[in-house]
Amino acid sequence: MTTYARLLHDFQWMSYKSRTVTPGWPGLPSTPETVPLFVTPNKTDKDDVPLSDDWDKYLRQLNSERGYKFIISPPAGWFNRNHLADSLGFGGNVVEVLEVIKQSAKIKSFNFKNNPPESWNFESHPQLIQKFTVITKGGQVVNPAEDIDVYTFIIGRSSLYVPLVRLEMFPKLPIQVTVSLSKAFGLNIYDTPNLNGKVVGKLGALKKTRILEYAPKGCNVWGRMDKGWIPLLLYPRNGTPNYFTTWKMKTVPPPAPR
Repeated sequence: MTTYARLLHDFQWMSYKSRTVTPGWPGLPSTPETVPLFVTPNKTDKDDVPLSDDWDKYLRQLNSERGYKFIISPPAGWFNRNHLADSLGFGGNVVEVLEVIKQSAKIKSFNFKNNPPESWNFESHPQLIQKFTVITKGGQVVNPAEDIDVYTFIIGRSSLYVPLVRLEMFPKLPIQVTVSLSKAFGLNIYDTPNLNGKVVGKLGALKKTRILEYAPKGCNVWGRMDKGWIPLLLYPRNGTPNYFTTWKMKTVPPPAPR
């Protein structure tokens, strides 16, 4: 069974609202909310890798022209003092946990020697495609630059690890959930984890069901039951995260794509 987690925001694991108010912080009031991914458990060595022409083309494919120009301009947060991509994630994003070793989670990543996928993006594979987040002095999580959507990917030479103290695991499956009372007219059941899928049934308010599988899709999370898929979390553009059952997490996803 696939295990997912979210990378914690600064205010969840630090004693300050954000890294920018840490005593002695030398940077700007708002800064990339990067989460370093290490090459071994319980170590502090990150990886940085050269991107082939194919990976650079893939980066262009993931981003708008403005987003691409932002991300390749050191020191934007992913490329810093050179043109090697750091092994980084960003606060609020999903990672796929392969195993836990010495208080660190080994996570799924791309290998820089392999070819990039043809059509994967943040909506289809948010556990590998990360949405760039920025943390303000007051602890607000926002988009970078002039509120643009920017995407990177988790990539390294070999395995990558993140300390467990930087993660919130998805609730363990299977799990029983109850449909919110606010869904007075019921919660649709879909044949796929997508609002454009076929509606195959409905769960009434306060109805209980068991979730057997997760499907993170962009900022959203879907759960599979015996009869199909229901949305557990939907994060609309220019809105707030909506939960439709008793399933909840403390870590808020990145700002929904514009």
